Amino acid sequence: HDFVPIRWKTTYIGHPWTFRKGRDDRQPTGEESVLLKYVPFRIIPTVPGAETAQHGSFNGPIVGIQRFTLKDVPDGFVLREGLSPVCYVEDSIMPEPPLTRTSEVDTSSNNNNNPWASVKPFSPTEMTDAIRWSCLQMQREDAANPGRGLTSAKRLLQYLRNICLHPDEPKYRKLRTGNRICMETIYNTGARGVLLALGFEEHLGYLEMGPGEGKTLSYERIKDVSDAMEAVSKSVNLIENGDDTNVHDRHVIQPEGADGFGRAGFGHADGMNI
Repeated sequence: HDFVPIRWKTTYIGHPWTFRKGRDDRQPTGEESVLLKYVPFRIIPTVPGAETAQHGSFNGPIVGIQRFTLKDVPDGFVLREGLSPVCYVEDSIMPEPPLTRTSEVDTSSNNNNNPWASVKPFSPTEMTDAIRWSCLQMQREDAANPGRGLTSAKRLLQYLRNICLHPDEPKYRKLRTGNRICMETIYNTGARGVLLALGFEEHLGYLEMGPGEGKTLSYERIKDVSDAMEAVSKSVNLIENGDDTNVHDRHVIQPEGADGFGRAGFGHADGMNI
């Protein structure tokens, strides 16, 4: 389909939008015409490399922006859960999970409860992209609530470093999600995205990375963890010192509402995921 671009529209937190296909009387007007229902949940903090702030009217406040494009789903592709969406949302700031080929999803009756159980792991490119986005998310969390993202990133570095130093010790690859520190600094932050990208899975109250007892991480898995450490370290440096050009720093002006106030009338949202 040819999706007509909307160059600029002003909206408010909690105000719903419905995107439909077709622009004339020949197209259906009911639910079957709906491509996407979009409700802005909160303002996205701006960080270097993922700017979301823009001046409004002349001498007006800094406003938050979100850009996304609706695209057709290529033939032979589905979501990783095996579902077939009516469109795909391309968003560089809040990206959708990558599509996968239909042939890579096991839709047999044995996997009805978990249709993506046999989907192939992330490719190296997908893993790198997921880690990069998760690091940006920790930077956003720090911009919205100074100190929070930095604490998460440093705690995550400690966990990853232990994995690399003790590749033959499974206990360092197992985090109890009910632990208060883990919940506050890892599970409810962008740090969890880094772990999931590395292959951690949730199981019986734990985040675990295989292989299990008595087995040592392969060289390839250790290298993945080491590369993730480098990405997280860069985020720590950006949070603490700003970027190399000094164009941005941790005190960059945020869009109005990026601190969590004004979320559809529900007050401060610093205890919620951004």
